[in-house]
Amino acid sequence: QVQFEHSGTKPMVAELQESITSRPDWPPVMPWREFADWCRAEQGVVQGWIERGYLPTIKFGKHRMVNVAALIDQLKEGEV
Repeated sequence: QVQFEHSGTKPMVAELQESITSRPDWPPVMPWREFADWCRAEQGVVQGWIERGYLPTIKFGKHRMVNVAALIDQLKEGEV
């Protein structure tokens, strides 16, 4: 489940939600750095979200991937 607790992230969450759910070109998973670029968030911010468990991820070997499909489902269900 995606949870953003820091009040300073609320405007970014709304923008992120709009950006992700309105784009038809999302892949099911992507490397977290590419995800940051794709949704126009700073890599350090996305890395923090991952470390705090705010973004669903999958690990392939040494590579951490954002599970974009799961995130979009959570956003559409209002679980942010």
